[in-house]
Amino acid sequence: MSDRRPTYASMDEVRAAIDALDAKLVPLIAQRAHCIAEAARIKADPGVALVPWRVEEVAAHVRTLAAEHAMDADLAERIWRAMMSEFIAHERRLMEQAARP
Repeated sequence: MSDRRPTYASMDEVRAAIDALDAKLVPLIAQRAHCIAEAARIKADPGVALVPWRVEEVAAHVRTLAAEHAMDADLAERIWRAMMSEFIAHERRLMEQAARP
């Protein structure tokens, strides 16, 4: 799959495009955060926040998606691994908070 991408004439245009993309990305990341909160509720045990095989599965899937969108797969994987690491830590914190009396 090939995405048509614009060429920008100035940094103001680039910055405006980035701001517009961020406005689309944040709601999607918020939805992902909700899924993580649901996982924390369902799992309940902070010791199972990290599921190594799932991390690898998601990383492989992201590499495939990146290639389909003409994105550097290594870059996509690094971004997703950082995001997954933060979400795993968040999930663990949610489970620990729920376990407190």
